[in-house]
Amino acid sequence: MSKSAENDASRINLTDDAAAIASKIKRCKTDAVDGLEFGNPDRPEANNLLTLYMLATGRTKEEVAAECGSMRWGTFKPLLGDALVAHLAPIQARYNEAVSDPTYLDGVLARGAEAAAEQANATVAAVRDAMGFVPPARRF
Repeated sequence: MSKSAENDASRINLTDDAAAIASKIKRCKTDAVDGLEFGNPDRPEANNLLTLYMLATGRTKEEVAAECGSMRWGTFKPLLGDALVAHLAPIQARYNEAVSDPTYLDGVLARGAEAAAEQANATVAAVRDAMGFVPPARRF
């Protein structure tokens, strides 16, 4: 899984639905070795997918190793997909709530623009002071 790769199948997006997540997990690269394990440098895919499961479920590495150590990929991948769907559900619900309210989004954007303008104005003023610029004299 890679957040920087151009291929959308290389990552789980926060907006992916359950079917897309299941499909992406199903296509993850794995090996033909029986059992799943953390920390084997010859099996980076196992480490990656087990870590995703650990993070999505909130379980410790030891708990995940005990639960999944004897599984094969065909059993583990649906379990991982379900865990990711459940973990992302509250985030997706909040996202959908936010994007469905244009007034809320406009308010967030306006507050952000105001805060950015304040910061930018302070930075420009500090740069002018540091460079020795003085405001032009007023003529009467």
